[in-house]
Amino acid sequence: MELEIRHLSKKYGQKQALLDFSYCFTPGIYAILGPNGAGKTTLMHLICDIITRQEGEILYDGQEILKQKGAFRGKLGFMPQSQAMYENMSAYGFLCYMAQIKGLQSREARRQIGTLLEVVNLADVANKKVGGFSGGMRQRVQLAQALLGNPEVLILDEPTAGLDPEERVRLREYIARLGRDKIVLITTHITSDIETIAGHILLMRRGQLKEAARPEDFLALAGAEDLETAYIRLLHREEG
Repeated sequence: MELEIRHLSKKYGQKQALLDFSYCFTPGIYAILGPNGAGKTTLMHLICDIITRQEGEILYDGQEILKQKGAFRGKLGFMPQSQAMYENMSAYGFLCYMAQIKGLQSREARRQIGTLLEVVNLADVANKKVGGFSGGMRQRVQLAQALLGNPEVLILDEPTAGLDPEERVRLREYIARLGRDKIVLITTHITSDIETIAGHILLMRRGQLKEAARPEDFLALAGAEDLETAYIRLLHREEG
């Protein structure tokens, strides 16, 4: 299982959102850090083929994802940062709808949805409309839909935004288990959420990959004892 990105670039008008990004992901958890506008979400949208790239390649197991089309989408789970959902749908109904889009058979869909609602701690409100959910509850519904179909590649854009501390810990522990046999990419501003589970840290700034290292090497590079301090030091070093 390998997701390889080669010289990926994207512009919005005159703004260079991503420039010559190259990296090879294998099973494990990757924390992608960087300030707003660093290119993190653009990278994720390109991997999901939501937007069109200008240059570069994205290969999954050696084959360009654009040639794989639906086959790659079936191996991909994406939790976006935005929370757009059908407000009048129940959590269960929304997940059934997403399962249909992903091509799951109804019996398998029901089985997975029941399990995932327990995982994200929403089983007791499964039949309530998502329009009445808090931001954290909507985040959990989005995570559940990303996990439908047991994807091999899981992309999580700010997955813990809006969650209370207890739910963040619960989610962090679950993501740690997923990283054993999946490629998991996480963007976050909350470094404590990935400090103990990420096997790889990528630092982005102004559309470019500036550093990529294992956590212990990332800390050593910054001369820091915790990830938040290391992130701030290296970010300021780049600014300088």
